[in-house]
Amino acid sequence: MKAARGVRGDIQALRAFAVMAVVLYHLWPAQVPGGYIGVDAFFVISGFLITSHLLREVDRTGKVDLPQFWARRVRRLLPASMLVAVVSAVAVLLVVPRELWQTFLQDTIAAIVYVLNWALAAQAVDYLAAESAASPVQHYWSLSVEEQFYLVWPLLIVGATWLAVRTGRSRRSAVFGVLVVVTVASLVYGIVLTFTDPAAAYFVTPTRAWQFGAGALLAFVSTTLANRGGLSAIVSWTGMAALVVSVFAYGSATPFPGYAALLPVAGVLLVVAAGESNHPLAPTRLYNLAPVRWLGDNSYSIYLWHWPPIVILPYVIGHDLGWRTKLAILAATLVLAWLTKLYVEDPVRRAPALAGRRPRVTYAVLVGATVVALVAPVAGVQVINAQERESQQIANEAIGTDCFGAAAIQADGTLCAPDSITEIVPEPAVAEDDLPPVYTDECRVQPEGEGVRECVLGDPEGDRSIAMVGDSHLAQWTTPMSEIAKANGWRITLFFKGACPFTAAVGNLDSTFDETTCIAWNAEVTDRILTGGYDAVVTSARAGYTFDDASGKKDRGTAVGGFRDRWAEFTAAGLPVAVLADTPRMPDEARECVTTSSDPAACGVERAEAFSLPEYFHAAARDMDGVTLVDLSDRFCTEEHCPAVVGSVFVYRDGSSHVTDTFARTLQPWLEERLRPFTTAVGG
Repeated sequence: MKAARGVRGDIQALRAFAVMAVVLYHLWPAQVPGGYIGVDAFFVISGFLITSHLLREVDRTGKVDLPQFWARRVRRLLPASMLVAVVSAVAVLLVVPRELWQTFLQDTIAAIVYVLNWALAAQAVDYLAAESAASPVQHYWSLSVEEQFYLVWPLLIVGATWLAVRTGRSRRSAVFGVLVVVTVASLVYGIVLTFTDPAAAYFVTPTRAWQFGAGALLAFVSTTLANRGGLSAIVSWTGMAALVVSVFAYGSATPFPGYAALLPVAGVLLVVAAGESNHPLAPTRLYNLAPVRWLGDNSYSIYLWHWPPIVILPYVIGHDLGWRTKLAILAATLVLAWLTKLYVEDPVRRAPALAGRRPRVTYAVLVGATVVALVAPVAGVQVINAQERESQQIANEAIGTDCFGAAAIQADGTLCAPDSITEIVPEPAVAEDDLPPVYTDECRVQPEGEGVRECVLGDPEGDRSIAMVGDSHLAQWTTPMSEIAKANGWRITLFFKGACPFTAAVGNLDSTFDETTCIAWNAEVTDRILTGGYDAVVTSARAGYTFDDASGKKDRGTAVGGFRDRWAEFTAAGLPVAVLADTPRMPDEARECVTTSSDPAACGVERAEAFSLPEYFHAAARDMDGVTLVDLSDRFCTEEHCPAVVGSVFVYRDGSSHVTDTFARTLQPWLEERLRPFTTAVGG
């Protein structure tokens, strides 16, 4: 039995399954661990339906009316998506802490212009951004991929049709050939990138194009298996089984979307290929159940509405979501989706003022709606940018004054507060962006990145050449070190690779990042320093790295020995080494306390907790000639407490305990003082 209104019941059932898989996965990930494959199902369905439509148009007219095609897509998809994006942006401005505005609102801007998948891919390869909270519009990444598909796919078909006319081939065979090449190339690329750069592979369009392509190639089959009796029933149930298995057998550890995505994609293809069969054992009755039809009809708006409350509500209620709240979110999502379909999606799509007029009218409305939709997120970002400029100005004027930043910790262990500074700088909302200038592609090598980059700091014409080498916890010292270098006539060359400690034991590093690039970087940098005419070395690393011995067990001796062996290579060559002990650890809860407490200076952790991570520098530097250990922990903590705010300065900019550049600048006098044995050894 065919569904009413000319909409295929099997496809609506697939939409219902796909959207509920995603929604339940986001609400109860432990129970539906592979529900994310619902997105892949949508991609295959879109490839099939859009290509079927375009092929019919090519067969009928010999061409594709691109302006009309894109105008229909605009009217169908953008009104609801812009509505949800605007509501989400307003909710962020009203209830979300300001320190999250920058990330959330920038994601919203990217979502509105349909490039969020690329923005998330860029964040995914930045390990500092990788810990950022998920934004209320993060699910728009898949809509961005779809919109990019709708933009490019018709152009491929038009190009293939043009090629067919020029070469005398049939239009269908030319289009088929082009789509096969694109689909296979995308599949191969997706499999490779999933293993080499899995974080980015999940989001970028080229790794997902083959899923659209698989649906598109199915569109070339002119008939379904619907009239093949028992065969169609078997194929349908096999396809559904593949989808169900994917939902419950896959999880966060599944390499995706590489070859693992073949199973859910095949499942969708089988269901669509089988069609709606009249065979008694076929699932056609299931397809046409009223709830299934309703979910399929409203799947787009359900997808749009389900995610924002999952992200935003915890900031309203002050705790994680419980099962009752999750059920309420599910119910509210269904109601909002129904209202959106009834009063936004369908009316705009069918409006004579748009559908009955030339495409340029739709495009003009699109431009106007986009400008309006961008107002709230852009305004919020501008507020944050203004706060950032104000914080920077206050810091510039206050550095070096009594009780500001590190100067606030007194000899008796008490804290004083600057008389002239009443607010916290940097403002928590912009602390994440209070970075040293070396966070650029020219200076930094990402954790998964290859090669070595060099940046010059301090005095470029200095008569002493210093190598400064390490991970991001070394990079946080670059601003005060650069000023010290200028005063001493040092030319600093920075070697900076994220999540990569500078140690001879790097091969024993127990890390979630790719050790291969870290090992190669260590070897290359060591060789450059030993052969590059340097006079000294400054190094540091994040506390918390763990190292395994030869048997695979975590071993402190291996860790300590690795650092000593690396430093000994330089001291044996006559190069003094300064080792900057890592800063205290500050958990997210303590940082968040600053934004909610009436006494931000009381926010922090006990000293024992702040120094609870494995730290090796003190043991490694002990009794080692030519090595100066610099420990500034007394500038962060009193004898018992490590505050998140010291002298009106917000000390930490993120959950990885990276120090704000403002606080690092206030540490310069103490850093310079404790470097004196090293400075004397360097000479000049």
